[in-house]
Amino acid sequence: MQSIIRETILAQLLYVPTLVDQYSQQESRFTDNTVDWLRKTEKALEPFRLPLVSRLSGFRGLVVATSEGLAEGANCKITRKQKRGQTMQMVQQAEIALREHVEGIDRQFEEYRDKLSQILAVASSREPLPATSTITTGYLDKIWEQAKAAQDNPTLALYLQGRMAETDRRYLLGDIIGHLLAQPATN
Repeated sequence: MQSIIRETILAQLLYVPTLVDQYSQQESRFTDNTVDWLRKTEKALEPFRLPLVSRLSGFRGLVVATSEGLAEGANCKITRKQKRGQTMQMVQQAEIALREHVEGIDRQFEEYRDKLSQILAVASSREPLPATSTITTGYLDKIWEQAKAAQDNPTLALYLQGRMAETDRRYLLGDIIGHLLAQPATN
């Protein structure tokens, strides 16, 4: 599940450079596009019931309030330039919040990645991993079953199976195997 959240956030972060370009080019739709991006990001993350969604909603509310001329501590009307600057600050804060969430997932995955690498190393020392040209779900499941069956792995495999969602295990296995397959063979 965390892998799906991670990829969803990364997909949404890909739009930030477009917003920055719109800001730097002083496009009139910058504020509206920022509100749309925040709304789409919230909708994409809503099914996961993350507190991050309410934080993004707060940023969106501040962008809307700023576009209507409301600013913290401003007793006079704020300029268009100030509105755009405050909107850009909300883009930055949203980007930071999203990136920090991804980094948290990555930290959590690091422990699992190490343990999965150990399991694969033990399993492949006993029996070579089957070759493949494409990494599929079926291939990953076959590798997992082979790794679990290795004599030294059952306890660690059960631990990982209990701690990780199947989707996350496949995601990390695919990443590890992808790196292994991409490395040139050494003689």
